[in-house]
Amino acid sequence: MAEKVLILGASGTVGAAVYQRLNQCKTFDVYGPYYSAKPQDGHMYYFSLEHAEQIRNLLEELSPSIVISALRGDFGKQAEAHMAAAEYVRDHQGRLLYFSTANVFDGKPDSPHYERDDMQSVSVYGKFKIFCENSIREILGKRAVIIRIPFVYGKNAPRMQQLEEGLKKGVLEVYQDLQCNYVTDMQIADYVEWIIKERKEGIFHVGTTDVLRYTDFVENLIKESGKPHPVFRCLDAAGTMAVLTERKDIPQKLEWNVERVVKFLVVQGQCHI
Repeated sequence: MAEKVLILGASGTVGAAVYQRLNQCKTFDVYGPYYSAKPQDGHMYYFSLEHAEQIRNLLEELSPSIVISALRGDFGKQAEAHMAAAEYVRDHQGRLLYFSTANVFDGKPDSPHYERDDMQSVSVYGKFKIFCENSIREILGKRAVIIRIPFVYGKNAPRMQQLEEGLKKGVLEVYQDLQCNYVTDMQIADYVEWIIKERKEGIFHVGTTDVLRYTDFVENLIKESGKPHPVFRCLDAAGTMAVLTERKDIPQKLEWNVERVVKFLVVQGQCHI
């Protein structure tokens, strides 16, 4: 029997990529909530974060053994939904995969960070993600898998759309002095499939194996696209925002570098620049 998976946030960049990938596997029976227009896919259920308490009804109706959370939106409502999902998973001996962020380390911008580093954030977003990580792990222990990601790129990713708009207008906002690593929605989907199938545990930092200055990364994308170079409007951000892995169990096929990300986004048509 196929393992039932519920993806919260299945209409977003990360959630949609994971939904598509797992839906292609005969070993999974995949479901995801939608908010606005009802899709043709019969495995999509209506869910509004404004009524986060509904998550309990959805969980009881579907009875998934795996819950994946890529939720976005109001922090209070998110927290309510996450706690309900974690409690359901605990009571039904399931697993929960939670998407976190490199921002849990934005209070320590001096170097890249690894899975075992202590979290410290100065941003509201980073502090919220730390709260969610700690709360979910307190409820679930080893049944919680934490996936931390840096800037996400893909066909419908907000950062990709921002780049496309900037090229059209001839002016693009960039972080001039910020060192980062990067991730595509498809690399994330690859990781999730592997984590579930291999029943992996713990914390995962998913992103490129190398770090590159944000402006240089954008320069590479523009160069590969062959489009005219826009005027850069530099934003006030400096330091390092990168999550690298020290795990020894990551297959080589899951390891991407910046060059591979650029080729994937431009050469393979994952963006329209």
